[in-house]
Amino acid sequence: MTENLIKVDLNLYTAHVETSLTYVGITKTGILEIRFKVDEYEVDVKDQDEIQDAVKKLTNNSKDRYHILVIPGMYGGVTPEARNKEMFLDGTYNNHLSISIIVAGLPQRILGKFYYHFKKHKPKFPFQLFATEALALKWN
Repeated sequence: MTENLIKVDLNLYTAHVETSLTYVGITKTGILEIRFKVDEYEVDVKDQDEIQDAVKKLTNNSKDRYHILVIPGMYGGVTPEARNKEMFLDGTYNNHLSISIIVAGLPQRILGKFYYHFKKHKPKFPFQLFATEALALKWN
């Protein structure tokens, strides 16, 4: 994994938690950012749990509300078990202001829309896919 590590300036965060696949941090502009460390990966349930634990830690057990920005790698995947996990049931993501996910390529956009469409439990806040970070930050 370290050979394709994406450089992240940790000084952008007021607080952060590193997981095996991501940096989860609160930016100086008040965004909760989930940034993947590598371009190629496969998220499994263990990875999802690590990310959720990091979010809970940084958000006072999800009592503090944020706009969430997810920046995945270019060639990430999700295992069937992780796809079937209902992330919006346990409360980690239920109380936030919005969630935006960067999907740079058409295949990612199609998968993102497909994945979201078939979720039984969707967030009760705005959700949007964006081609660039700049567009997502404008929306937030």
